[in-house]
Amino acid sequence: MLADRVENISNGALSDGVEIDASVKAVIEFIDTHFSDFSKKVKGEISASEKALTDKLCKYFNRVAGSYPFYFHHENVEDHSSGKSPQIDIGTLSREEQITIGDKNYNEFDSFFSIEAKRLPTPGQNREREYLIGHDKANGGIERFKKGIHGKGLRYSAIIGYVQKEDFDFWFLQINDWIEELIRTSKGEWIADDKLTKRGVQTDKQLTKFESDNIRVPVKSGTDKIKLFHFWISLVDDT
Repeated sequence: MLADRVENISNGALSDGVEIDASVKAVIEFIDTHFSDFSKKVKGEISASEKALTDKLCKYFNRVAGSYPFYFHHENVEDHSSGKSPQIDIGTLSREEQITIGDKNYNEFDSFFSIEAKRLPTPGQNREREYLIGHDKANGGIERFKKGIHGKGLRYSAIIGYVQKEDFDFWFLQINDWIEELIRTSKGEWIADDKLTKRGVQTDKQLTKFESDNIRVPVKSGTDKIKLFHFWISLVDDT
């Protein structure tokens, strides 16, 4: 089983007071280990499209994931029973035919840890808040996880941020300010736990990490949440 095979790969706590399944922990630690090196390969690509960057990221992850018991798939279909299914930017799949995480079974075609990607800033008119919410449809990064469009049934997923302008502190404050506004205006669909909190001490100028406990909508209970891990890399060439 995948969970048994990752014990020698994954170790240590990722978040105080939170026990994360070994299979999910291994994926998060894989991203922690390799994402910074990827940022060096795309440094200076401040106008590259989200699709192009994510295509490169998925190929890079698969190249360095040789010994890991999982692999990554670009534009992974969320619902194989629907011809109009949404696609997550990167799905994470076991190399085995079936795994169990928590109380749920995943077959060989299911993503057990889904990854969405967004540019910061998102280019285009009325798209400045797309890391969070869409302008006239539900295409915001966090929004899609909250509504189950992405990561339905998952307890953990991730959002990649490609910073192409400004710096990490700017976007951390800006996004949390936007969430504060949504808390005031959304009638309970956004709460304080939706805000980003820093994860660990930042020692790498290329990479910063956050997490958020996002309540599902429509709201059924205060415990119906998905935990998101946010990984941001800077593409701004500051040399």
